[in-house]
Amino acid sequence: MALPIPADASGPETRERIRDLVAVSERDPLAPFALRPDKSYVFSPDGSAAVGYKTKIGIAVASGDPVGAADGWADAIDAFVAMARGRGLRIAVLGAGERARPMWASYGLGQLAIGRDVVVHRSEFSVQGRRFRNLRQAIQRSRNAGVDVEILREGDLEPDLVAELRSLMKGSRREDPRGFSMILGGLFQGREPDAVVAVARDHSGLIVGAHRYLWAGKSDLSLDFPIRRRGAPNGVDERLIAEVVDWGSTRGVDRVSLAFAPFPDLFANRKHLGVLGKVGYGLAHLLDPLISVERLYRYLRKFHAFDQERYVMLRWRQVVRVLFALLLLEFGG
Repeated sequence: MALPIPADASGPETRERIRDLVAVSERDPLAPFALRPDKSYVFSPDGSAAVGYKTKIGIAVASGDPVGAADGWADAIDAFVAMARGRGLRIAVLGAGERARPMWASYGLGQLAIGRDVVVHRSEFSVQGRRFRNLRQAIQRSRNAGVDVEILREGDLEPDLVAELRSLMKGSRREDPRGFSMILGGLFQGREPDAVVAVARDHSGLIVGAHRYLWAGKSDLSLDFPIRRRGAPNGVDERLIAEVVDWGSTRGVDRVSLAFAPFPDLFANRKHLGVLGKVGYGLAHLLDPLISVERLYRYLRKFHAFDQERYVMLRWRQVVRVLFALLLLEFGG
């Protein structure tokens, strides 16, 4: 029997349904971010999949791929398009993956490649060999500085530790709510008790960095929120990731998603770029006041874990308006 679409597309009961769909979303590192509180949802008629979205300047922007069973994605997308048309809204997608891209294209949307997922596969991860030299050296520097790492369930954090982490967030200016597609927010508010929190302390016991990871399906973790103290020892973030991968290896974790790398091919092939590539390289750096894209690329390439391409899906005649809406969503709070 088909499940009814809730009248309140963003209420508590709806979010519990979305949480259930995230739990069965396989190999999609963006799935947990469908639970971001400011999103609304449209379900497939049978309730097996849903599209998370937010409306900005008359555009209903879908976030990532649908969550839930892949067999229900096409119906969820169809329901989303019908909803938008019924309300007189234009449609766009931020972060469509390779599986969903053809589904969106069937509605006349063009594609703009914007980067790649960065996903560490447990079976392929190593810090040995020349290829991982930079990563190995960074991790060793953190060890030489006396850094220790503890991995905990968020629901088991002691109040004193939560207070320390909140103080670190405030000091590192990581309290803002930006991040429509890859930051869930709501840290330590009791909404995600099963989240995995990795905490790094220096030799004096001071917290110098922390990561929170969310479950995507049964066997994937996605980095939600990294925090790093100013002046922290070199290699703290690399050490936290390596420790989480190692921790997950005995707990059924197959993949750990680190981040999204914008335009990695531009930076990897900088010396061989043609005219259009050089223009794209310059345009990418326009984002530097918001996110240092080339520095992020150089950090992430240490892991040799670039994965599937992600796309903005849009109608080309609306490109300026859509890109403005996306910037407002991702960086405007």
